[in-house]
Amino acid sequence: MDLSQAVDWSREALRLALVLGAPLLAMALLAGILVGAIQTMTQLHEPTVALVPRLAVVGLATLFVLPWILSRVASFAAELIESIPGML
Repeated sequence: MDLSQAVDWSREALRLALVLGAPLLAMALLAGILVGAIQTMTQLHEPTVALVPRLAVVGLATLFVLPWILSRVASFAAELIESIPGML
């Protein structure tokens, strides 16, 4: 295995991590903006009130996105493992 292959696989792993984390981060961002707007309108600035809805939204988003995440990680791992004999 030469250095270029290691760099390529590392780059692909980082890209995959960004792609898989993006939907959950986007949902957390949208929930935070919505809760922040509601807190501003009601003048209720309690940190716990902001945390619980964001946590619930991210938890629900994880349940919906989890099959896609697992399939992408499994295909990446299978591709990486299949390429090992060619590296030796």
